[in-house]
Amino acid sequence: MTTIVADQKMGYMAADFQVTSNDGEFKIPCNTKIFEVDIGGDQYLVGLAGLESPGLIFLDWFENGDWDEPPEPLSTDDGEEFTAIVLGPSGIEVADRFMRLCPINHRWYSTGTGGPIAWAILEAGCGIDKAMATAVRLDPSSGFGYEVKFRNGDHRDCREET
Repeated sequence: MTTIVADQKMGYMAADFQVTSNDGEFKIPCNTKIFEVDIGGDQYLVGLAGLESPGLIFLDWFENGDWDEPPEPLSTDDGEEFTAIVLGPSGIEVADRFMRLCPINHRWYSTGTGGPIAWAILEAGCGIDKAMATAVRLDPSSGFGYEVKFRNGDHRDCREET
C-alpha cells in the first residue's frame, strides 16, 4: 500500500513515492501522495493512501466542499479502500468513508503497510528520515524514496532514482 507519517509537533507529513497495484504485480513511482491545501489562510497537508479514486473524491470535498454536507459515503467494496490523513492547525485527523474527521491524540500517526515500521522507529526516538528510509527498505509496498512536506511550505525530496 504505502507509508505515510504525520507529526503534529514538528508540523510535517512524509510519504513514499511508490504506487502498487491491488494484486501487487507492478510497482511504479508517483509524483506525490501529500497534497497542500489552503483553506481560509490555514495550511493543511492531506496524505492519501489506498485506491486513488475515493482519495481524490475526499481531497476535492475537503478543499472545495461544504464541510457541513459531506458527499455520500464512499464505498467500502473490496479494492476501494482509502485512508486520508489531514495535518492542520488543530493537529492530526483521519477521515473515514463518511468523510468524518477523527482527531488523533498522539504526536504522530502513520498508515499504510509501512506505517507500523515507521511508527516503531519514531517511538524508538529516531527521526523521520530514519523512519521513512527503514519503511521504504523493509516494506515491499513502499518504495522509490520519500518526501517530507512541512505545513510552513518547506519540502525535502529524498527520491530514489528509478
